[in-house]
Amino acid sequence: MRRAKRKAAPRKLVCLETYWGDHLSRAFRAPSVLPFLEGLARQLDPPLAIAHRHVGTLSQLAAYTRRREGILWRDPEAFDAPVYYLSFHGSPGRIHTALARLGPTALVRAFAGWGEHYDNLVYFGACSVFRGKAGERFAARFLRESGCRAVLGYAEDVDWMESMLADLLFLRRFYADADPWRNLAIIHASVLEDFAPARRLGLRLFNAR
Repeated sequence: MRRAKRKAAPRKLVCLETYWGDHLSRAFRAPSVLPFLEGLARQLDPPLAIAHRHVGTLSQLAAYTRRREGILWRDPEAFDAPVYYLSFHGSPGRIHTALARLGPTALVRAFAGWGEHYDNLVYFGACSVFRGKAGERFAARFLRESGCRAVLGYAEDVDWMESMLADLLFLRRFYADADPWRNLAIIHASVLEDFAPARRLGLRLFNAR
């Protein structure tokens, strides 16, 4: 029997991020995950291409992700990105921007059908999105309605720097792997094994298949 051909993921990542902290009152303080992702990009050969945008409302999110109409659907350079990294505040089944809270139904609708045309995953870089039964129900619903291969994120409230390091470790290993879709569970397990904060923060992987 011929084995399936190994296939590395395209070196592309889309990051949608909230504005952090007190940006509504402090104009010169704007921490971001982008410099960390750019550092990761330079560690890979070929380097990782990063599309980064700030999102504050559901309408802004939909402008990027809406099926067939959003920018990420229409831009051929972005369309086959394997990872959509969402950097927000969070709670079970929800993400919080600086301006709004986006619940399970809004998030599922925003990414409906995303996995129907090629392999991708959504990485929730946010507190407690997958905590408890509510978080698990959200993961199952998101996978079912998005068609994505996997979702990834945290079951506990997270420290910003510790979670960032866990995220970078997973992403580094994902993009460096010759066959990451076959090895997703192995990559996730290796991060938990090698980085204790990832275990404490409850970094979880939900696979569709």
